[in-house]
Amino acid sequence: MTKDKKGSMDEVWFGKPKRATKPSAVHLADTTTVAFDDGIATSFISSDAWDLGLYFMEPGMDTIVFSLEPKDDGTADEWYGPSHEFYYILSGEFTISYDTDAQRLRKRKSPNYVVRAGDAFAFPPGWKYQVRCSSDIPGSFFWGKSAPPKGIKERLIPPVRTP
Repeated sequence: MTKDKKGSMDEVWFGKPKRATKPSAVHLADTTTVAFDDGIATSFISSDAWDLGLYFMEPGMDTIVFSLEPKDDGTADEWYGPSHEFYYILSGEFTISYDTDAQRLRKRKSPNYVVRAGDAFAFPPGWKYQVRCSSDIPGSFFWGKSAPPKGIKERLIPPVRTP
């Protein structure tokens, strides 16, 4: 949780991103980077509508299984509710897998597609996802995730290391 200058609370995906209360630039030096078992995340900014940041993954690394489904069935590692998420790939190659069954995702038996540096794409609500860095170089992407609808409390895994 972070507190803005007016005292309102803002639950964030991770770390303590700058809370957007008025138009301003966010400088990389002012951001927080944290480590997860599935990568390293830098959060830029959080608002009532979006969380934005960068993510870095080593070759062969998989993200957790995350769900953008309307209901949490408890099988994904994290659940965000029926939110929208997007990536813009900065470096490397990623294999995006999607399904409604978390075990099929973990066993790599789900439909998938490949994205590379310069590609942008969206994760529509209604699915579970897992992302693999399928290049032989580290990969990175700019990401954005919409705030969940009112009344949804996301289920999140805390980082393994914070600054």
